[in-house]
Amino acid sequence: MKKIYNIFKSQKLGIIGGFTVTGLLIIGSLVMNFQPQQYMGLSGEDISFFFSHKKPIHTWFYLLFIACIFYGINAFLCTLDSIIRKAKAGIKKIPLYGASIVHIGFVITLVAHLIGGLYSSTEPPVSVADEWTDLGGVEMKVTDLKTSSYPNGMPKIIEASVAVRKDGIEFSDTLGYNNPVLLQHGILEILMRDYGWIASSVVLKVDDRICTIKVNDTFTAHGVQVRVADLYMPPQYRYPVVKLASVTENNETQQTFLPIGEKNEKEMYGSKIIFADINSIPGVLVSVKNNPSIPLTFVTIFFFSAGMILVIFRIIGRMAGN
Repeated sequence: MKKIYNIFKSQKLGIIGGFTVTGLLIIGSLVMNFQPQQYMGLSGEDISFFFSHKKPIHTWFYLLFIACIFYGINAFLCTLDSIIRKAKAGIKKIPLYGASIVHIGFVITLVAHLIGGLYSSTEPPVSVADEWTDLGGVEMKVTDLKTSSYPNGMPKIIEASVAVRKDGIEFSDTLGYNNPVLLQHGILEILMRDYGWIASSVVLKVDDRICTIKVNDTFTAHGVQVRVADLYMPPQYRYPVVKLASVTENNETQQTFLPIGEKNEKEMYGSKIIFADINSIPGVLVSVKNNPSIPLTFVTIFFFSAGMILVIFRIIGRMAGN
């Protein structure tokens, strides 16, 4: 048992593990670059993809996974052995433990990547505008959208002001491409995918009346209830088209497709109807990412920071002693 322990904590195994991991990462990058079709559906740090799509071409990853396990065990045992040796030697100066604390942070990083890779998930994108939208346990709506562009037209700053509601608590936040909304200490991230103006309602001219109506709402045409069943935007049609639905006296559903513009006027039940305009509101396309490894990431940052500070203090102490 002691022989196995010595093998796993040996410096040679650590060097071999480090070079093996680096080499397999290089090979994996080349394979993914030249065979991108084999990795459709892979996103972020999700490694469950490789286990649900078992293929010989993913051999590099399976070897990498095993190498990382051995590398992590080696790093943990080396760190533990170093701390035990120092403690047995009666070393009480905390700065001398700085390197070991950094190594602890490294081991936690490997564990965090494993948890994040196996259990993180990203939901399909959802459009959010001025009404509360359910994002799976979290509700959000856009209250304002500010944009600015560079002289060549490329977007410079995209900032959406949003209201978020979770577990009955409502608060305001800002959302941008590099500024996600964080919940549950970062475990849940609401990421911006796109932004723009979303059609909120249509403006219909019914005889002499101007009606502003949302999809699925109704208006009256000579006493008959007509529902705005749908709104089709380009590229589905060349121009915006609204679908109107009504029930005739024979209980039959009548559908009318009305393009935008006065020249496309149509008559329904004796009323002249014109699709006059579309009212738009600012909106964003977002997706919710669940990453349970985020709390471990904060722990990693703490250990790395504390360890590096102690290492720096040790160097300063040596310089002052000389």
